[in-house]
Amino acid sequence: MFEIIKNAKNFNNEIKMKSSNSKVLAFFSGGKDSIFSIMKAKENGLSIDYLLFNTHDFPRPNVHEINIDIVRTIANLIGIPLYTLHLKEGKEYEQLRNLFSKLNINCIIVGNVNSEEQLNWYKNLCKENNINIYAPLWGNSYDILISEINYGIKAIICDLDVKKLNKNLIGKIIDKDMIKEFSYIDFCGEYGEYHTLVLDAPIMQGKIIVKNYEILEEWNRCMLKIEEFMVIRK
Repeated sequence: MFEIIKNAKNFNNEIKMKSSNSKVLAFFSGGKDSIFSIMKAKENGLSIDYLLFNTHDFPRPNVHEINIDIVRTIANLIGIPLYTLHLKEGKEYEQLRNLFSKLNINCIIVGNVNSEEQLNWYKNLCKENNINIYAPLWGNSYDILISEINYGIKAIICDLDVKKLNKNLIGKIIDKDMIKEFSYIDFCGEYGEYHTLVLDAPIMQGKIIVKNYEILEEWNRCMLKIEEFMVIRK
């Protein structure tokens, strides 16, 4: 039965009692919010079986797809199997329904913070498939960003809207000193003001060092294409 989960620990126990085959999938981009949602879910007792990285038919490049090698590396360092799926326009729900059925998914985890439109898309997806949704970050964007920093998430800005942010921020790691730059946008970049890739976090078994990159500028965006990186094991 569709449910918006509020008590992840109790829900995890219910899954185990109902069926040992029920699985949990987290939507994953390699960015700070998807990483933090996984951390919070695990902290609250929800076991995660799969990560899912989606691509879409967008007119402009997807910065996470451009950097898919580093996204895969982040997933490997977290230690959860990663699936990738290219969603075709108009067939998104059908493709995801097939994947959920194949993997026996009972619950999804999303990293949405305050965008009703985005969360409603996932809610409708879950209602159609009779599965549950857990959005552990839903709330105040500023508070979430501060928490991500306090938890030790090191996220690099890999894409930004040059009309809303100074392009000198590209390639920089978000810290508390940088937050003042976000005063006139959503602090977490929930509406596409910027995107991130996580180089280090407590749930990662190593940290990523970027050694070489190219900066791409088009579509009023400034994007980081990471060409070389290395991993230092913890």
